[in-house]
Amino acid sequence: MYNDKQLNMALMVAEKAHANQSYGDILPYMYHIKEVVNIAIETNMPNRVIVACALHDVLEDSDVTYNDLKKLFGEKISDIVYAVTDEMGKNRKERKYKTYAKIAANSDAVLVKLIDRIANFIFSLMTNSRMSKLYKDENDLFIKSIIVNYNGELFHLKKLMDILKSLSGNEEEKNKKE
Repeated sequence: MYNDKQLNMALMVAEKAHANQSYGDILPYMYHIKEVVNIAIETNMPNRVIVACALHDVLEDSDVTYNDLKKLFGEKISDIVYAVTDEMGKNRKERKYKTYAKIAANSDAVLVKLIDRIANFIFSLMTNSRMSKLYKDENDLFIKSIIVNYNGELFHLKKLMDILKSLSGNEEEKNKKE
């Protein structure tokens, strides 16, 4: 069972950090954060993963620092959030390459990133976004890059991988119909 108090605090930090940001064309960014958290809860992730899901974009999208997170949530959750934070790069491919290496080194970050990808993929399919094709095209490299050293609970990993594969399959079915 997750810690409501810690999750509520994480959601408040995220809400403040993302206050002026949008997700998609018109939704507040908290829509995405709540979807990621809901997937983590529905798939019975450990509390640290659920809380990190609420905070997963805070470092890259705001002035909140690693040390700010560490004071409120401790080192373990802060390390997860840091691991999923995009590195700098000349383009998406370079940024993701650098970031995936950090994610692969932290089993909980692997789970957070998979959940984030699932939420983004679902939204892109729901809104017929061009991003669904990008996620589909990147899927194999994404998975291979982040699970290379996975040493966490295989039960959680398998559950998320099955969801992601089903989304990729839905994209293929959609493309066949068009």
